[in-house]
Amino acid sequence: MIEAMIPAWTLNQDVLLLTQSAIQSVGGVPLTVIDNASPMGGGYLRNVADTYVRNKQNLGYAPAVNQAIRLCKGKYLAIVSNDVIVSPNWKEVTEEVFTNNPDAFSCHFRMTDYDIPFVYGNKIVPTGMERWTTYAFFVLDVEKALRHDLLFDESFFNSFDDWDMGFRARDKGFKTVYTDKACYQHMHSFTQKLVGFAGTEKNRDYFIKKHGEDPDAKFARLFPEQVAQDYMKGWEI
Repeated sequence: MIEAMIPAWTLNQDVLLLTQSAIQSVGGVPLTVIDNASPMGGGYLRNVADTYVRNKQNLGYAPAVNQAIRLCKGKYLAIVSNDVIVSPNWKEVTEEVFTNNPDAFSCHFRMTDYDIPFVYGNKIVPTGMERWTTYAFFVLDVEKALRHDLLFDESFFNSFDDWDMGFRARDKGFKTVYTDKACYQHMHSFTQKLVGFAGTEKNRDYFIKKHGEDPDAKFARLFPEQVAQDYMKGWEI
């Protein structure tokens, strides 16, 4: 019922080691690897994948994830960035969240720094913590994504595509559910830092053209109480 995918671009040994750790941490579910023309590590990626797709060029995050969503045979798909390690209970928590929240589009977990031990809480929050619904590791309902055209917008390239997806899902009446009952460690944009953030402002401009306002302004307008809170304290158990 649950599958996982990882968009891979292993451009050096450090990225390959991180990717291996991310894949090992997910464990126990069918895995799709969308290889965005990695210059190294392709043999490893092919061997560990249940479904392996190698693109001829780096298409970016959004097209790679969309490829996996369309290939998914399960009900739920975990989107796994290459710079995370996921807590071992994530599958059980995912099932709990979607079973008890039929209007959930996606499940988002408590995020910690990469070297912080896993600590679990007891919250499942269907709405009220949208500011903390991060996308480095999350699980989505595949049927809702396909039926309601809630795939990633491929006009974005590696930033604001996740914000756009979340806003569109909520606009359609779905919930982006936050939980601290499972969590993940995150290296925080490790690969992106290697290649730079040159396209960020272009993506912001596209978001403004599409939604009619700046993404931060849109979030502040829709969720003023959340924006007024201390962001780091929101992660506390």
